[in-house]
Amino acid sequence: MPKLEFTALELKNYFGTEIRYRHCFYEKSVHMAEAMDVHADGLIPCKLLETRRPNEPAEVLEYRKSIFVPKTKPYFSKIISSLQKIRRSSDWSIRYEGDFPKIPEGETLKDYTELYYPQFTSITNWVFAVLLKKYLTDPNAIMFCYPKEIGGEANKYLEPIITVIDSCHVLDYVYQDYAVFVNPAGCWYETAKGKFPGKSFYVVTTERIIRYDQVDGRGTLSPVLDYEHGLEELPVYKIGAVICSSNGERVLYESRISGIIPEFDEAIREYSDLQAAKVMHMFPERWEFTQQECANCNGTGKRRNPQWHQGCGEETPCDLPCDNKSCRNGYVVAGPYSKMMIRPPAAIEGQGNIPNPPAGFIEKDVEIIKVQEESVIAHITNGLASINFEFIATTPLSQSGVAKEVDKDELNNTVHSIAEDIVRCMDWGYWMIARYRYGLVYSIEDIEAMLPHIAVPEKYDILSYTHLEEQLKNLKESKANPVIINAVEVEYANKAFNNDPSIRDLVRLVLELDPLANISEEDKMQRLSNKGITLETYVISSNINEFVERALAEKKGFAEMELVKQKEIIAGYAKEQIKSMNADLLPEPDPNIPPGE
Repeated sequence: MPKLEFTALELKNYFGTEIRYRHCFYEKSVHMAEAMDVHADGLIPCKLLETRRPNEPAEVLEYRKSIFVPKTKPYFSKIISSLQKIRRSSDWSIRYEGDFPKIPEGETLKDYTELYYPQFTSITNWVFAVLLKKYLTDPNAIMFCYPKEIGGEANKYLEPIITVIDSCHVLDYVYQDYAVFVNPAGCWYETAKGKFPGKSFYVVTTERIIRYDQVDGRGTLSPVLDYEHGLEELPVYKIGAVICSSNGERVLYESRISGIIPEFDEAIREYSDLQAAKVMHMFPERWEFTQQECANCNGTGKRRNPQWHQGCGEETPCDLPCDNKSCRNGYVVAGPYSKMMIRPPAAIEGQGNIPNPPAGFIEKDVEIIKVQEESVIAHITNGLASINFEFIATTPLSQSGVAKEVDKDELNNTVHSIAEDIVRCMDWGYWMIARYRYGLVYSIEDIEAMLPHIAVPEKYDILSYTHLEEQLKNLKESKANPVIINAVEVEYANKAFNNDPSIRDLVRLVLELDPLANISEEDKMQRLSNKGITLETYVISSNINEFVERALAEKKGFAEMELVKQKEIIAGYAKEQIKSMNADLLPEPDPNIPPGE
């Protein structure tokens, strides 16, 4: 039985400053989202940076923290950009069916969700602009659907919108039961001293949406909105992905791309070390002999601790480092840059003389810099490979000219799983919007028939055409089967000419309808002379460009016809040409001979 009401004590447990109840997976879900946000939004990873390396000086630690750069963020952006192509798949479609005469023109579900959806024009735009990234980084976040305006005109259709609430704001959620979460927008309350920002919370059940706002400086919360939505189901839905753990009615989800985190974390940690190492090698430490003693410590490098006295414990040292900023090992720095000051050897036989010049630089091994750079790239590539997206990684210089191997089946499996989740969330969104808008006009069965059919794509256009170009080059150099080369060329044409349908269709049809595609002219002639192919096949292959252009001009909808029908039309053109060729070879008729003799 769904929970419909909350007692004052329960609300205090959720909202109170001393006791706040959170669901059992709250800490884990927030931690998982924060770990992903480091790479998605470039947040500073304090734990990775603030861990002091062995033998690392404190000033190097602080320097690393101050120059942090989100090295992995561009690669995460590439993941999102690649997945944006799901909506560009050839079999992606949102199809509406049925006629619903009770809904006036311009107010249909298709009109609202595809043309007039607030701020984003369509639900699809909102999904790929907002939901996709949140789905990848925080699958334990929730979607909350509610009317844009509550209490408007009675004869006006509601305008429901969907907003995403981060997992850090979700205090409790039970599927199709209830949800309690923080209102990220907060609120304002007024006192005699002016306006102040306050806390705000939502309690949503299968019957009502209630909002509690802070109303005074003591933290008192009062209901400012109590809306009976009448849906008889919860207008809140967890985004979800891979089930990581469950406890009764509560489930913890893990992102489908969470496999990148270990390697991307290592890339950030090592890149931070690499930044410091490069600077230290670019500005090496200088050493110098000097005889100018520091007047503050008289050349000892230490000063007396004024708080030390006889009998005090070990926590109070007798001596402290010299507090003269120019002092280095008891001697004063002569130049403006940091350096190591070395005491001159005593004038005792056997200790040698001061070298000339009496200064120099400490030499450091630069090979470790090269190793670190390669290691950072390797970590990023391995992280992308864990989700079958290694094709977007930068090819190391050592592999220049070598095509990166990509398992397209595994890549498509990953993308298909993500597409299924996205469509699942879209289905819920369309369902909620339709219930809000037309629940008083049509039955549940009619609303189900009103919903669009969203096809989960099977053909994905994820790989870049440069990758396909390299793959095609290698296939031709290795003299692979012409059928394989032809298939890759079709895919390359679809990719390279995606924005020009006329060229894309022409190239695709030429490759698909040429029976001898990617076979040399010499080989074609050899097969024809050996009667391995018919004259019709040879004519089609030799004139395929002309035949396809003619078919596109003469036959309406030729590009969308079935392959069998397309081949029949092209074969007809070939027969016409053969007939014309044979007619040219016949002798001209003798005018003195009557016809038919």
